[in-house]
Amino acid sequence: MNIIKKNGKVEEFKEKKIYTSILNSATDIGKSELNESDLKVLVSDIIRKISEIRKDGTPTSSYEVKGVIINVLLKDGFNEVCKSYIHFK
Repeated sequence: MNIIKKNGKVEEFKEKKIYTSILNSATDIGKSELNESDLKVLVSDIIRKISEIRKDGTPTSSYEVKGVIINVLLKDGFNEVCKSYIHFK
């Protein structure tokens, strides 16, 4: 899967960047209860939703990814992490 970056450049989509962004957001607010298992489930849910949206194989965008991340964090009850993510990005 490819992603269209904010500058218009198309790059390979990297799951690790989502993982790192969520981890950094949680760390910034001291949410140590967000463990490795939580992160893996969140990233898996995010990837699944993006794949459903982009089932035609067209590239996603950084804006779309951010929206999906916010949606999944809120749906799974990580409201404080979501707020931190929004401000972090």
